[in-house]
Amino acid sequence: MNGNRATTAESPAPARSMGRSVRQLGSDVITLMELQAELLQVDLREWLHSFIRPLAALLGAAIILLATAPVALVSVGFLLAAKTELPLWGAMMTATLIGLLLAAASAGVGFWLVKRDRRVLQRFRTELRKNLQWLKETLRSAPAGNLD
Repeated sequence: MNGNRATTAESPAPARSMGRSVRQLGSDVITLMELQAELLQVDLREWLHSFIRPLAALLGAAIILLATAPVALVSVGFLLAAKTELPLWGAMMTATLIGLLLAAASAGVGFWLVKRDRRVLQRFRTELRKNLQWLKETLRSAPAGNLD
């Protein structure tokens, strides 16, 4: 029975040591989460600042395009009616088809550009991967001698 008491008396020390290690790991994980959140804020702020000027230019272009596109398409319709043997309705439908094709091509280019630009939040993703890898390795390889 004395053997049982001896091991019982010694067991709180490793438990305390394990508790300290878990608390330290928890503290490290929380610190990493805070740093990741700060990096996300910095990346989003930089992306937003780099996005404002192009967005303003695109918005201006879109307003001008929306104002002039109907007039241009009607003009193309009248031009087709005057220069070909198409009836007016056929020329207008052809001009409408041309407008729809141009819009579809523009949308396709826009979607391609959005998909292509995967640099947004790249630093955040890279650091998150590194931090998760560190956490996994730390949890996997907790050496018995490192339990303080």
